[in-house]
Amino acid sequence: MISMDEIESGLYVTHQGTGLRYSIVDSEDGEVLLSPEQDGLKDLTVAVGLFQAEFISTEHFRGPGGRKGRGGKARGRRRSGAAPQAVPAGPKCKGKIKKMVRDRGFGFIRGEDGKEVFFHRSGLNAAEYDSLSEGDFVEYVVQEGPRGARAENVRGAVQEDAVSA
Repeated sequence: MISMDEIESGLYVTHQGTGLRYSIVDSEDGEVLLSPEQDGLKDLTVAVGLFQAEFISTEHFRGPGGRKGRGGKARGRRRSGAAPQAVPAGPKCKGKIKKMVRDRGFGFIRGEDGKEVFFHRSGLNAAEYDSLSEGDFVEYVVQEGPRGARAENVRGAVQEDAVSA
């Protein structure tokens, strides 16, 4: 189990169930932001408790001269907003934003099927997230995450194309 003291930028971790390797980008407000080492995967935000239960420490990046470092920039790629990312695959859905929790960066959408689905600001670009409000009609792609269904690629939609959820 990774202790709270070890959760810091630059630590490489591996998910015990999948074997996928990530580097910690940031941790705050009870969440850890992870950047995948593999191409085609998106950054991942995980609650600290879940992170501690499902990830193991792999190593810290090596600083100048091969010394082990702590903090600072992680070795390898760090995703920028301009980098092309894989488009989420899954059923395209339409719905209405039921709730926004802006201070924590997430919300919930009620789909045309009546089911509610979670979305996080990391699943869309910053400008799009900032423009969304409760009651807005949206379209999105549903993907299975570690905690169940999650809306990705959330975008505003015109009311005629969306449901009146």
